[in-house]
Amino acid sequence: MLLLVFILVVKGNEAYNMFEVFFESHSCDTPPHHLNPLNSEVIVASYEGGPIRCNYVAFSTFNDPDLVTYELMVNPLYHEDPDCAISLLYRSTLTSKELKRFNCSALAEDRYNLKMTKNSTFYLQIIPTNSNLEKARFKLKLIPTGATFSTEDLIAIISGGSIGLVVLLSLVGFGICLFRKKRKDKK
Repeated sequence: MLLLVFILVVKGNEAYNMFEVFFESHSCDTPPHHLNPLNSEVIVASYEGGPIRCNYVAFSTFNDPDLVTYELMVNPLYHEDPDCAISLLYRSTLTSKELKRFNCSALAEDRYNLKMTKNSTFYLQIIPTNSNLEKARFKLKLIPTGATFSTEDLIAIISGGSIGLVVLLSLVGFGICLFRKKRKDKK
């Protein structure tokens, strides 16, 4: 048992589903990646300089009808841009004002938390500011956490189970009474 716990602790990071996005190879034709806060998914988005194939990546909410909200944490692992070549933007739509902007004077260093609701999308976008992209690089880890669900189904399950238990106990009690009465009548 102790060995099993040790293996789970040492290899614990393998329990996460990893999804990686590279701006150098990502296609804009790719549909948005569905974030699922239930499957321990970690998304890593990175850019290591050079030509940008698609300047944005979209992440949309998991299509569970009971999912109400969850938190999307964006954790920068590193961000370097010595030539001021790019701006990194967080957006809710591609045409809206950015939620957060990072560039050579404001590097992505702090975690950013965003509340995601049903039918919402989060965009990471790179805007080149000059042609010297070779030294610009960043890596972000996105983790969906803290899912809340509607409680209507839970209430229905609990009340249905309680009523079913009362009916079952009543039938068992009624059967015991009939069995005792028959036994008494035979004596």
